Amino acid sequence: MKITNIELSQIDTVILAGGLGTRLKPILKDKPKCLAPINGKPFIDILIDNYIEQGLKRFILCVGYLKEQVIEYLCDRNDCEIVFSKEDKPLGTGGALKKAQSLIKSDHYIVLNGDSFIEIDIYKYIKWFQLIQNDISIVITKINNSKRYGNVTFDKNGLITSFGKKNNSSLPAKINAGVYLFKKNTIDFSHFSDEFSIETEFFPSLIKRGIKTYYCKGKFIDIGTKNSFQDSQLFFNK
Repeated sequence: MKITNIELSQIDTVILAGGLGTRLKPILKDKPKCLAPINGKPFIDILIDNYIEQGLKRFILCVGYLKEQVIEYLCDRNDCEIVFSKEDKPLGTGGALKKAQSLIKSDHYIVLNGDSFIEIDIYKYIKWFQLIQNDISIVITKINNSKRYGNVTFDKNGLITSFGKKNNSSLPAKINAGVYLFKKNTIDFSHFSDEFSIETEFFPSLIKRGIKTYYCKGKFIDIGTKNSFQDSQLFFNK
């Protein structure tokens, strides 16, 4: 099958950055999680800078909690296009993505969790996604301690068979790395309410349809807890 040329600047990236960040509130006080300082640099800048360096240029920020701070901080960036999808009340990751659909222009698009980072070659990921002709893909990675995460199981063809719940296991596991690819016109959110979760409601509903995994060996971290936030200071300082 012939692969078409990929122009990354024409592919939209949706960043889910509207969460309450409850576990970090004692540290961040009145600051949204995506603006959490990592060695003095807001985490959202680390995410956006990484993908701009790889060629992406248009970002849709799903913002909710303390959204005015995020909008004010990012509105002066002139090295990319940033569009804001604003939530008036918490919608969950799924509801946020559903609300942002009308702002997405590209035929397929990237979705990122706004509180995690993985070293990934996004060009290779998109090229692979074109080849497999699937409607949706999830990047997975292996971590040594899966206590905070639900594991992802998949068959020999890389199709997801189940999403495990958090089980306090400290064993290694394959987990959802918070990076996804969607084909816009084949993904329908209409039968979901305005408030739902991508991880616990939307993805499990598509297992029979087929969700393809993309395994990435790059370094991974999230900043969602006090300990992982502290770890991130060293992670990005290497």
